Amino acid sequence: MEGGMNRPGHMGATLLALSPFIPKLGVEFVALAAIFSMLPDVDLVLKIRHREYTHNFTFAAISTLLFFFLFRYAGIPEMLALSVFAAVSIHIAVDVFTMQKFPPFFPFSRKRVAFKVFRSDNSAVNAGSFILGSIAFVYFAGGGNAWW
Repeated sequence: MEGGMNRPGHMGATLLALSPFIPKLGVEFVALAAIFSMLPDVDLVLKIRHREYTHNFTFAAISTLLFFFLFRYAGIPEMLALSVFAAVSIHIAVDVFTMQKFPPFFPFSRKRVAFKVFRSDNSAVNAGSFILGSIAFVYFAGGGNAWW
């Protein structure tokens, strides 16, 4: 069974997608989202079926609620919990372009999808994602202007 994109690939995709919004979301939000971008792959640690129970928007919502309450308890601004939803959603969006089908709307739909554009272990895609995402983060965190 094919695994998901590697850690740098998911972190880079998250940074690339969210960095232009740093002026509105803040550096902390985007940095946390990059960290949380690997959360769906907790299934590999738990040794449960990969991309089944943790690669869907239900998992994104439940995780966001969990971190909302954890952040509240820890005195961290609760709005930063939305970085979890953003990170998991971007993880799902990226994985849908790989070869392995999975159900992103589980448990409401068991329809499995994959656009089969690239293999998840494609080193060029993973490295390119990380490099571009890192450049975008440095640019926008350093005060660069979004294009809108």
